[in-house]
Amino acid sequence: MYKNVFFDLDGTLLMTIHDIAIAINEALASAGLPYHYQDEEVVRFIGNGARVLVKKALREKGDDEAILNKVESLYMPLYRKYQNDHAKPFDGMVETLVELKHSGVRLFVVTNKPHELADFIVHDHFDDLFLEVLGAKEGTPLKPNPYQVNELVDKYGLNRNESLYVGDSYVDIDTGDNAGMDVVLCGYGYGVYDESNVARAKFFIGKPAELKAIVLG
Repeated sequence: MYKNVFFDLDGTLLMTIHDIAIAINEALASAGLPYHYQDEEVVRFIGNGARVLVKKALREKGDDEAILNKVESLYMPLYRKYQNDHAKPFDGMVETLVELKHSGVRLFVVTNKPHELADFIVHDHFDDLFLEVLGAKEGTPLKPNPYQVNELVDKYGLNRNESLYVGDSYVDIDTGDNAGMDVVLCGYGYGVYDESNVARAKFFIGKPAELKAIVLG
């Protein structure tokens, strides 16, 4: 049994891609740029934080710091505005989390989404199921650096051998590995589920309900 479970947010706990797509498309249009993306294209941009998302959306213009800064400054207020318009938990996620918490498992969220946005959207959809939510804060490194995970491990005195990291992308696999934890790769999310990524994770699941057997043993 795992006593502590750390979750990624976008593509792991919540379906959020449509709101991200709306925000980045509006930001690009407001900057007078000709790029426009469908949800499935925006999936390829996420996982490494907002600035990397914007840079990828800018294509060849992503190396122009002035344009990058401008579009990022347009994107963030729009994402704050739209981030919860269409977001919803993946099917079976709430029920899974409730059962894990009632079984005594400590639940955490670690995400590259800005902290204030992450904290709001997690509590809006999951109430008090998570012991703590940590998002990106200025001056601290992003995943796959294990800084946030390590902060929670130290704060709560957790045993890494009793802890599990759950996410949907290679960034999450790297984060779990860097934190010295077993990793669950969620095949229902936004990641690339090729043979090499699946092989790197200790567990692979196709739906949230499958997590219960892994955690509770």
